[in-house]
Amino acid sequence: MDIDLIRLFATRRPYDGGKNRIRFFRAMKRKTACFLKRSPEYRAICADAGFTLRDLRNVGDLGKLPIIPTLYFKRNHIGIRRGPAVLVTSSGTGGSVSRIRYTPGELCLLAAMAANLGRVHRLFSLRPVHYIMLGYQPVRENKAVISKTAYLSTWYAPGLDRTYALEYRRGRSGADGGYRLNLKGILDKLVTFSSGRNPVRIVGFPSYTCFLLRKMKEERISCKLPAGSRVMLGGGWKQFAGDEIPKEELYSLIWEVLGIGENHVHEFFGAAEHPVLYCSCRNHHFHIPAYANVLIRDAGNLKILPRGRAGLVNLMTPIGSDLPLMSVMTDDIGVLYDGKDCGCGIEGAYLKLLGRTGAKGVKTCAAGAAEYWWQGE
Repeated sequence: MDIDLIRLFATRRPYDGGKNRIRFFRAMKRKTACFLKRSPEYRAICADAGFTLRDLRNVGDLGKLPIIPTLYFKRNHIGIRRGPAVLVTSSGTGGSVSRIRYTPGELCLLAAMAANLGRVHRLFSLRPVHYIMLGYQPVRENKAVISKTAYLSTWYAPGLDRTYALEYRRGRSGADGGYRLNLKGILDKLVTFSSGRNPVRIVGFPSYTCFLLRKMKEERISCKLPAGSRVMLGGGWKQFAGDEIPKEELYSLIWEVLGIGENHVHEFFGAAEHPVLYCSCRNHHFHIPAYANVLIRDAGNLKILPRGRAGLVNLMTPIGSDLPLMSVMTDDIGVLYDGKDCGCGIEGAYLKLLGRTGAKGVKTCAAGAAEYWWQGE
């Protein structure tokens, strides 16, 4: 495995430039060379874009890498990974999904990344907590990366138990089963935990968190959770974009119903096709960690936009040996700002997500879960 890649993901200073920036560039160039050699599809993409490895002379040249939309990976299974690997998929229920394989070594690097970011953002605790998981219960049949990352977030503090909003029920005699909404179980647990001593950590989509809290407010269920409780949000609003509320309003709702202040509300951003974890700072901004680079591009001509201008979010990382994930285009709209504008103390630039382009034809994990949610109402 590339020594620069190992040192990059093992760094204990995930927001520091310097050597990490040099390691990032060298790892990106080596990864590009690897796929040019091993992947006929990637060679064809590069040839069509008029790109050669000689175009990469310094960090500033990374914007010349061919951009591959995440939708391409969902519709074309071009993985080259051979040997032992763990398969994960992008969120998708009934629609096309990306299929990505990670080696045990790569999973160790991603674990080191999550550990270092958790340390910097003070997510670790030795005090046992109760987990309320507003998402899918992970099972062998479910390869979606969102269910796995949600479960991994419970490693930041020892779990007394985990209660899932969507529980998996197997069929008779071990036959394949399905997910069922466990809304009553969630509400009962929250009421019980509110009178206990151990903190509670609520993990899940911001949309589900909002819907749950609104329902509790309507039914006048107020659960002031024990000190040290946290809310950990990830996955975005997806097809609920029309119902999205400002962060400040969601934080206010969390405080009103659960008694958790916004300093204990954490947000996460990532994608199956870009396995880098973005954690919100104390001012709720996604600063770009050393493992990644982010460019904002004009939706019309794909030219790189200056900071402060909104456009399509182009994500870069050297991790991954199965698919060419070096430069992927999401359907997210975002803006990059200078780190000094944040005021949290992290100097690196930060990304503000404004929404999605509304690409049709891709049914997301959240969309599938919504069917269970509304059926249960």
